[in-house]
Amino acid sequence: MKRFFERTVGVFLIGAGIVGLIISLAGFFVGLPALSATEETLSSRIADLDQALVAAADGLIAADASLANATETVIAIETTVRNSGKAISDTLPTIDRIGVLVGAEIPRTIRATQQTLASARETARVADAVLGAISRIGLLGANAYNPDVPLNQAIQQVSDSLDPLPASLGGVRDRLMITSANLRQIGANTENVAENIAALNASFRDARQVIARYQTLVTDLRSDLTALRAALPVWFGAARIALAMLSAWFALAQIALFAQGLTLLRRS
Repeated sequence: MKRFFERTVGVFLIGAGIVGLIISLAGFFVGLPALSATEETLSSRIADLDQALVAAADGLIAADASLANATETVIAIETTVRNSGKAISDTLPTIDRIGVLVGAEIPRTIRATQQTLASARETARVADAVLGAISRIGLLGANAYNPDVPLNQAIQQVSDSLDPLPASLGGVRDRLMITSANLRQIGANTENVAENIAALNASFRDARQVIARYQTLVTDLRSDLTALRAALPVWFGAARIALAMLSAWFALAQIALFAQGLTLLRRS
């Protein structure tokens, strides 16, 4: 009975040793190549990821350059719009002054001139009468005073020709007032457009700040990937050494089991 038990235990130990030895050899001949293949795969994936980050960095650089150019263009447009608004604002006082001149001062001058012409017409009428009387009694000799249009009538005609001018100038003043109002509205709209353009420029600045943060993030990620890629050979080298030592130790243990089982079989 004792020999049967020793034989059974010996067979079990031999079988366990053989199985363990096969496992240790598999760990050595299969695990080590698997670690190398895993290292190559990870290194390749890291390289692909690094290339993707390079492409992303190039895209961010292109986007930042485009935004920079757009910012310069928008600044130029904003400056042009603001200068246009300033030119309109500077023009308004001149238009208003011309409106006052045309609508009030010139008509007032015309009316004053007509009053002066009225006085002159009365004086001319008296002069015409005196000259006519002298001419009729022959004091002027052959030079008879007989004009086609008496002086007082000529002056009246001049005064009458001035009558339509105030109304015409009033129409000019009205059109100038409409023009001034339109220019004021255009100036206000121009200022609003300039403010909107300034807000757009601020959005561009914010976008460029976001791009700058992403560029920093991409740079940090690439640095981390470079460090990881450099550390892979060290990590996997240590893992291969540890696996080789573990496989060797396990194989020695299985050989010891095999030898002990063989000893029990021989004893039985």
